[in-house]
Parts: sequence; structure tokens; C-alpha cells
Amino acid sequence: MLETPHVQTAPNGLTVVLLPRDSGQTALIALDVGVGSRHESVQDSGLSHVLEHLVFHGSPSHPTVAEVDAAAEAMGAAFDASTGRASTRLEHWMDPRHLQTSAELLAELVRAPRFTGLDTERAVILEEALDEYDEKGRLVDCEALARRALWPDHGLGRSIIGFLPNIERFTLEDLRRHHETYYRAGNMVLTVAGPLPLETLAKAAEPFMALPAGEVPATAPAPPPPDRPQFILVDDGRSQCDCRMAWWAPGGHDPDAPAFELLMRALDDGLASRLHRKLGSDLGLAYEQWGVWEKYDDVGALEIGAHVSPGKVLRFVEAAFDILQGMVDEPPQGAELERARFRAAWAVRTQAENLLQLPDLHGLPRLGRPNPPSPKAWIEAVQAVTSEQIAAAGRRILAHPPVVGVVGPSDKAMRRAVRHAVARRLGGRADDE
Repeated sequence: MLETPHVQTAPNGLTVVLLPRDSGQTALIALDVGVGSRHESVQDSGLSHVLEHLVFHGSPSHPTVAEVDAAAEAMGAAFDASTGRASTRLEHWMDPRHLQTSAELLAELVRAPRFTGLDTERAVILEEALDEYDEKGRLVDCEALARRALWPDHGLGRSIIGFLPNIERFTLEDLRRHHETYYRAGNMVLTVAGPLPLETLAKAAEPFMALPAGEVPATAPAPPPPDRPQFILVDDGRSQCDCRMAWWAPGGHDPDAPAFELLMRALDDGLASRLHRKLGSDLGLAYEQWGVWEKYDDVGALEIGAHVSPGKVLRFVEAAFDILQGMVDEPPQGAELERARFRAAWAVRTQAENLLQLPDLHGLPRLGRPNPPSPKAWIEAVQAVTSEQIAAAGRRILAHPPVVGVVGPSDKAMRRAVRHAVARRLGGRADDE
């Protein structure tokens, strides 16, 4: 069921999305904040993520993290949070009987966090960072490296977890400054959902009316697409190579967004999609492969990736080009086009049935955009996309040179072969290493 949300703007500027449901045993409250790595300077890289970790570390009524955790789990799940490149989410999933108590505590934590235990949480985050950095402090996360090459010298291109020296030196004053700057009601969307009357959900939003209003700094526009191919070829001691081909793509507000959605559904949505058939069934290149359209309001990235053995890297690079070019030369038609349309609509409908995904469907799209298309309008737009529009979307992608990322066992010959293969595809000549 695609509910029509009840949306209002509070006097302090907070956008409130209320979603009463006909059935269910749980309720959800989620707060999306417009702050992430794209809003950080080099000196502040990683600060949004550290702040997200510390928000739940005590409030005036629950001074310690232990008290916060005990209170949350007495109502349902633990408080949860995540930081992205463009936003941060704080949420709680609980028994509907405790919705009001949960809302009061979450609002207090967001409004007046005590930030206790910074040094302990700093150590936890440094452990978390080991997923992206090696023992020498070298960034070896291929996804992060690819985004840095695609969006250089911009917050979108910086690792969400941040620079290690920054994490080690951030102070309480840094956290308070960042919190005061970005945790403003006008920079937030609150989603409240559950099997409760509308007036009960509205009452749960009342504690958030005490959040401060105020101006939020403007966001720097995304950088233009690269004008030449970028290569990240990192020799790293692991059994397979993490390979990624990333192209500049439009953002979610682009007029052609429905066409890009269908392109991605045909590319990678299930085992019958082109990516899985090409890399798996046809070529046997990879057990794990993926296609992603990572989209923000103003820009995006289309990525084709796989984990392959070193001897298959060159074939992967060639196959990634072939798959995208195939979307232009032979775009989905007939049954394949209908399948992509169905999968796109079905994804929205299943999302609408999942309580935990409702903020992504109804709340987050309103962050910085008062009147986004409704889910029904989005489905209608996607259903109207033609084969020709998908081909045009593919041409927009291939009009720009890619970022080629390979992290894993490699030698000079393999790296040179990758460069030459990309140069041939682009009609140019590879530079020497």
C-alpha cells in the first residue's frame, strides 16, 4: 500500500512526515539531518560521522550512554544512526506503546547531547576505519578511492569516516560547533510511522518543536565531470581484486532520472539482469558483482563493480564498457523493458510495506526539497520511459571518461594493460605510468 503521508512544516522549520498504518506491531521515528561528508572541509573531514556516534552518549535526563541504551532497549530496539555523504539519520524502532517516550528522549538527545566518552568512541571509530585503511594508514577502500577521483577536492569525494589524523584530534568544541551549525530544525525531516492514530503520531512530533531554527550554510555545488580517465591502481595483498568502473551521472532531481532508474534496473536488478548474465553466466568472471546509481540532488555516480582474480581484471574492464555500450546500441525492449518497469514499480511497493524503509520513501526525499514527486508519480514516470530514453541515458554516461579503480594483487604489466584498454575505448592513447 502506498500511503499518502501527512506532511507539515513546523514553526521552527522542521518538516514532519506522519504515516499512520492500518496494522503492525511496531512504530518508528526517524530524523534525517542534512549533514554528511559533502558539507565538511578538509579540516573537518569525518566530523559528521564522529558527531553521529556521540549524539546518543547522554542527555540531561539520561546522563550516560549506558542509561540511554537501557532506556531505548526497554522500549524496543537500540537507537540506531548512520552517516552518508549528504545526510545523517538517527532513528528508533519500538513498541507503539512507547512512541511518545521514545520521541521525547530522541528529541532531547538531538537538542542537548552531552557528548560523553569521546575518547572511548574515538577508539571505536579508529577500529572501524581499519576497514578502509591499511596498517600504514594508506586508504585502500576502492569505493572511497573511486569517489575521491570522481569528485576531487570536494566533500562528496572524501571518505565518510574521515581522515585518521582528524579523528585523532577532534575535540568536544569541534563537535559542539558542528552540532550547532547543522542540527537545526530547518535542516531536518522527521518521519513518524506506526499502527497508531494520526493525532498520536502528531503528538510524538511535539518534542522536536524545541529544536533550534536558524540558517544552515549553503552547500558547495558538485564538481564537473572529469575531462580524462582517472586510474586508481593499488597493489594490495589480498586474494582478489576489488574492481570498480565509475562514471559521472546525473542526480536524483535530473529530468532524466526515471530513464536512469530503468537503465539501472536492466543493468543490475536480479539474476536475469544484464550485468549478472554477462559477468556471471556468460563469462564466469565473478561470483560477486554489482551495479549502482549513487545519486544525490545535483549529481550522481554510476558504478559497475566486481571482485575478480588478478588475471580477470582486464576482462572485467572490457566487459563493463561492453555492458554500458549495449544499453546504447541495444536498449531494453519488449519483455526486458517490461521486466525493468515492473521491477522498478515493485521495488517502491515493497519499500512501502517495510516500516524501516518508510523514511527513505517519504522522509529523506523532502530534505531540502519541499515537494518531491510522490511514490505513485515516480512509478508513473518510470512506466512511461521508452527504449530510446534508456539509450539516451546510456549515451550521457559514456560521454564522460570513467574512473577505473583496482585494489588488489597487481603488477606493472596488468596496470599498463588496463590503461591501454581504457584508452582504446575512448579513442585515445594511454599515458605511461
